[in-house]
Amino acid sequence: MKSKRATHSSSRLTATVLKAMGLFSGLQMVGIICAVVKMKLVAIWLHASGVGLFSIYQSVVDTIATLSDLGIRQSAVRDVASHRTLSSRLSTIAFVVRRWSAFAGLLGAVVIMGGAPFLSRWLFHSWTAVWGFMLLGGAMFFNSLTGGEQALLQGDGKLKALARGNLWGTLSGLAVSIPLFYLLGEKSVALSIVVYALTMYVATRRFRLRTMRPSPAIGLRAVWESGRGFARLGLYMAFAAFVTNTAHTLFVALLNSFAGTEQVGYVQAGDTIIVRYLGLVFTAIGMEFYPRMAAACRHRRAMQTYVNHEISLLLLILTPLLLLFIMLRCTVVQFLYTSDFMVIVPFITWGALASIPKAVSWCMAFTIISKGDGRTYILTEVLDALISVPLCYYAYVMHGLTGLGVAYILWYLIYTLITGFVYRGRYGMKLYRSTLLLSILSLLICSGGILSMDHLPPLLSHPLLLLAAAGFIPPLRRLLRR
Repeated sequence: MKSKRATHSSSRLTATVLKAMGLFSGLQMVGIICAVVKMKLVAIWLHASGVGLFSIYQSVVDTIATLSDLGIRQSAVRDVASHRTLSSRLSTIAFVVRRWSAFAGLLGAVVIMGGAPFLSRWLFHSWTAVWGFMLLGGAMFFNSLTGGEQALLQGDGKLKALARGNLWGTLSGLAVSIPLFYLLGEKSVALSIVVYALTMYVATRRFRLRTMRPSPAIGLRAVWESGRGFARLGLYMAFAAFVTNTAHTLFVALLNSFAGTEQVGYVQAGDTIIVRYLGLVFTAIGMEFYPRMAAACRHRRAMQTYVNHEISLLLLILTPLLLLFIMLRCTVVQFLYTSDFMVIVPFITWGALASIPKAVSWCMAFTIISKGDGRTYILTEVLDALISVPLCYYAYVMHGLTGLGVAYILWYLIYTLITGFVYRGRYGMKLYRSTLLLSILSLLICSGGILSMDHLPPLLSHPLLLLAAAGFIPPLRRLLRR
């Protein structure tokens, strides 16, 4: 009887993860399509100067938000998930999260509005953009409110409501932005960012987590005391993201000084394919995995089971997708870019294999966040950043784009060892032998797929890759039935 319950539980868990992955992968694709359409219209109606203006404004908003939003969008999920079964406590947490989100939004708005003259002078060498930056204060405020509502929905497991809010917000933001671009020209850029943030908030609030108002009423001091925990963790996570972004910026600067802007463009294009497009699977699964891990943060055996299950499921999904990607790599580059970008094929081919150790390290890293261990998380991310810059730079100097792709694999293998040390040494958890064997097997099969594509004729290599990809269907079906 116990075995049947365990089997049913595992099967239900796998089905839940796959449902979340399908839901949010589709949502991210819609977001990407909307972003492409928006940039296309900006390029047509506002020309290159409009695209540049949009990029500058958006970059400033994202950079300031990295620290000013206090990381609440991610850190608050842990508190909500840990108390989702206690309605009275959940009401209090929801109230506190919304108040802290409003405070963080006001902080971001004050920072960008106060710094508007400096930003205009620094970025445009004139005072013409002061009012544009002042206007962006509204985007900072609404983005922070939206992040708070999204954290509540994700933490409470209301993933359908979260997806609906994101979908309607994205589509509405695009629909409202189009006439602004057409009628107002470059003057619409800052306004469109604010309007998009407002529509996202309105849509998310429409599907918000509905809770009772706390009784008795919570004062400012109680809000401060109750929210300090997730705000502290959020600041740790924000600082870690800042370190990661700084490391990437440093690598780009070194690459630009050594190889020039054109090579930077090729690397950025390849990195977008490897990290953003192949990363859709990670982001989608993380929407369900993170709150589940946070809810089990006090149960070591449950967390260990979840991590091993998630790694196995990710590898069974990723490996056939990687094999298909390797087979269609030239077609992917032609579709997304132009024939000039075919030089990135070796980079994205080997770099894509980094997704396998990334799947292992990514799942173990969620253990650190779910336990609220902010200092350990910063330490692992700082070590990761210190390793990535020299490794990627010297790999490129020695072996070009192919070397950079191999460096990505080494980079994530080292990060896997770092997170594995924390996972095993600090938390006393381990990876099952079956999980480790599947990881090694996936890496070997994908490496063999690359070698066959490079050294065998298409009539032989393509059937081999398709056969290898099909070989992962039976174990995935067994995991669904288990």
